[in-house]
Amino acid sequence: MLQKKHHPWDETTFRLKINCPQCGCENDVDQKAAEDYYNQRIYSYFQTIHGTVLDLGCGGGFLSRFMLANNPVTKVYGLDRGEECANELADLTKNGKFQFIQADVSHLNNLFAERRLDFLVSRDVFMFISNTDRYFNDVTKLVNCGIRQMGWFMKDSRRMKNHLRPEQIAHEYRQRGWTVHLESLDWYKSGYFIRADR
Repeated sequence: MLQKKHHPWDETTFRLKINCPQCGCENDVDQKAAEDYYNQRIYSYFQTIHGTVLDLGCGGGFLSRFMLANNPVTKVYGLDRGEECANELADLTKNGKFQFIQADVSHLNNLFAERRLDFLVSRDVFMFISNTDRYFNDVTKLVNCGIRQMGWFMKDSRRMKNHLRPEQIAHEYRQRGWTVHLESLDWYKSGYFIRADR
């Protein structure tokens, strides 16, 4: 799915037949089934989030919506530089636990007091951060409990603003005192997940 020509979040009419390697059963998979499957896989990495959370690069609120509905959070700040996000998040801003902040990641240190955030979550954001040293230093100052970072790394991608490999990202967190677990995601094209805790 994510590895080949079909993308589960593109609203298309694709239908695939997939054979289960364990039982041999043939399964029909359409866009909606693929989307549900991948959403649940992604959400499973963002369980046990609590307190005050920063959803970095929140976009339309994919992670924010999940956390507000399924985790004991007291506040979610959705940060994104995209102007269009305010409209996409209009329903969430009615929730007293959510606040949208239109800003670039380079302003993190000016937006929050030291140790103000319990968790930082992000999905497909890190590769677009150009000043990675500032980012690592800022989140280390601002976050109390943990960082949950999902992303992809394609060394030849021109879209990327930095070319730190997942191992290098994990190393940068460790250098700043985080306990880090790095997992390669074989179901998410060139994907990885970093869990960093205090």
